[in-house]
Amino acid sequence: MNAKQLQLSTNPPDVQPSDEHLLFLLRNDDAGAFDTIYKRYWQLLFNTAYKNLNNLEQCKEIVHDVLVDIWERRRTLEVGHLPAYLKTAVRFRSINFILRRQQQPFLELIDNAINSPYSAESPLLTKEAHKLIETYVRLLPEKRRDIFILSFFRQLSTREIAAEMNVSQKTVQNQLGTTLRYLRKKISHLLFCCGIL
Repeated sequence: MNAKQLQLSTNPPDVQPSDEHLLFLLRNDDAGAFDTIYKRYWQLLFNTAYKNLNNLEQCKEIVHDVLVDIWERRRTLEVGHLPAYLKTAVRFRSINFILRRQQQPFLELIDNAINSPYSAESPLLTKEAHKLIETYVRLLPEKRRDIFILSFFRQLSTREIAAEMNVSQKTVQNQLGTTLRYLRKKISHLLFCCGIL
């Protein structure tokens, strides 16, 4: 038995190793520690993804990718609080999925403007515009970003968003209004710079 196995086996049978101990073992290539982390956090991470995506297969894929990523980066990984780190990674990947792969009526409006027959560079502009819009959305404060995604990408009403986020409907309306003014200003500036407006 090597030192790593001995360290894990020193825990009494009914006591689970701490996250800190598991991360220590993980950094030392302990596949058993990875399996424990995977089993311990899979359901929590799946629930986190499902709140954003409502798509079983995509949620499973995102959770798997996030957990495999910590194994692949195990030797350089710096994590203060493992559950918070993993949930943040899942939320980020979920937002990425929403912004990049789902049908997006919001971005279709931009496509229509950019793909104008008057623009000779429309394919390039479309790609650049999408990148910039995705960046703007990611930079929103967390609550405003979540409300925006629930409204525009999951098509929830302000009442449904208020119930899901446990805030008042008025708060949702105010946050959406602020976000839309911000995005309109950024998008108008983008289209003006591209010579479309």
